[in-house]
Amino acid sequence: MKYAFALILLFGLFPLNSSVIAAEATPTHTGFNMGDAINMAGRQRMLSQRITQAYILRGIQPQSEKHQQVFQRSMAEFERNLGQLLAFEPAAPVRSTLKRVQNEWQAFAAIARQPVNKFNAAELFKHSNTLLPAAHTYVMRLQALANHSSAELVNVSGRQRMLSQRIAKNYVAQFWGVAGSEGTKLLYEDLAEFEQMLAFLLQSPLNTPEITRNLRKTQGHLNYASRGFDGEMHMSEARQIHVVTGTTDIMLRNMNVVTGQYAELLNAVEIASR
Repeated sequence: MKYAFALILLFGLFPLNSSVIAAEATPTHTGFNMGDAINMAGRQRMLSQRITQAYILRGIQPQSEKHQQVFQRSMAEFERNLGQLLAFEPAAPVRSTLKRVQNEWQAFAAIARQPVNKFNAAELFKHSNTLLPAAHTYVMRLQALANHSSAELVNVSGRQRMLSQRIAKNYVAQFWGVAGSEGTKLLYEDLAEFEQMLAFLLQSPLNTPEITRNLRKTQGHLNYASRGFDGEMHMSEARQIHVVTGTTDIMLRNMNVVTGQYAELLNAVEIASR
């Protein structure tokens, strides 16, 4: 019960609505460099999972306006990001990979725009698991183009954003019965990967003190979320959904900040090499 109280206190300190808005804010720069492109392409991975999570939550809690707002904002952002990435000339050598993302997105979006029900949710869940690897492949191509160690950090920290949302997606999909037989297994695999990659990022010699602080905060939020998945929080199912999705949103917000910080490091290297 003390862990549940700690989580409730956590939401008092970090209001959910503000964390949602911060998590969905795309970086704004006067210029758009390779670090920004990797950051944005990495957000596409996250958005594929966040959209699916929001769609399922609209079915579980149809009275909640927040889920509809998150869904609509995330759909619009994916479209907007896709257009900006397609126009990014330094990534022209890997544009064919982005075209595959575009094709997967069109199939995914067609289902996402259908009325919310369990059949469509199960189909969207499946398509989220094909859109994601297409988006990830594009990020890897950009990382190879950048050819600098900080590009890997942008990629990995950006993937942590995705994992925070895939963890939540798998949780709510399992709750609503649309995840298939692998739902629980996938959930715990993601928790393990998030923890492993967080340790990897914490070891980077490129970390600034601020980056390290943000990573440590995320580590604490992961520990809270894990207790929820392990059934240590004695509360109603509706409250547990709120706590789990809210905590993963805070993890997303923290990793979004860290990814932006790594992107700035990469941009500085790119600009210095010109």
